[in-house]
Amino acid sequence: MTTRPWHGGELRWNAETEDWTILAPGRGGRPHRVTRAACPFCPGTSQDTPPETWRLPGDGPGWRVRAVPNRYALSDKHEIVIESPRHDWDLATGTDAEVADVLGAWQHRHRALRPSAAQVVVFRNHGPAAGISLDHPHSQVAGLPVLSAGTRRELETARTHHRDHGRRLADEQLEAALSDGKRIVFADDHVVAYAPFAQVAAYEVRIVPHRAHADFAAATAEEIRATAGCLRAVLAALRSELGDPAYNVVVRTAPRGYESAPFLAWSLQVVPRLEIPAGLELATGVPVTTVTPEHSAARLRTAVAA
Repeated sequence: MTTRPWHGGELRWNAETEDWTILAPGRGGRPHRVTRAACPFCPGTSQDTPPETWRLPGDGPGWRVRAVPNRYALSDKHEIVIESPRHDWDLATGTDAEVADVLGAWQHRHRALRPSAAQVVVFRNHGPAAGISLDHPHSQVAGLPVLSAGTRRELETARTHHRDHGRRLADEQLEAALSDGKRIVFADDHVVAYAPFAQVAAYEVRIVPHRAHADFAAATAEEIRATAGCLRAVLAALRSELGDPAYNVVVRTAPRGYESAPFLAWSLQVVPRLEIPAGLELATGVPVTTVTPEHSAARLRTAVAA
């Protein structure tokens, strides 16, 4: 049996899945659904966070976005990005410029944590079913000391496809979505949002720039602005069509050492949490969804255009 030290716990190797399991008992003390008056992320007398690692200044002494160490960390390189001073702000209802500020913070903290991590995971939880612990708008950036089995599989699949076909698998998937048109949610000159052909959850959306490259942290300011506007529109459409569902947003990007890999392309993955995985999914690892991507894309496309 193989173990590795872990911040507040340990990593244990699962020989059946060839992946690591994270044991982090310290996270059991996370607060859940605290009132606004006691919110540690709100500016003012209730603010209670570790010393910040970064901030995007606002007018005067205030801030627009700030990053702090996660008090209930998964690793010693795990930060919270507090997305707004406003407790009632959200990616779906903010301005494109405000959402771009958040994505810029993700880029900055990704670059900061990457040198000492095997991979950096950027994610946002929204709603209890997605794992949220505090209502104040925030996301997380975690540097992990190992590559997950899923990341290793994706690297090998992308590398093999590029070697055998001379082009990125991600490029072919985007071209197929654009050619068919039925799974497109949004598209402009810079970015495309589409429902994957074999989605992992109902209403899943991938957001990808037209200019494919491996490293999210190296995306240009123009790409970040376009991606931010697209992400805001997609989340607003989900809220309009599904009544503000729980969801996760994940940045799919190259792990350390693969930032210039010609076979990788970064994207944002939006995964609503509408259905609870059951026994078949647990037994096989095969996702089961009850909504076709063509149907979900059509509904979201209409909502985005409205």
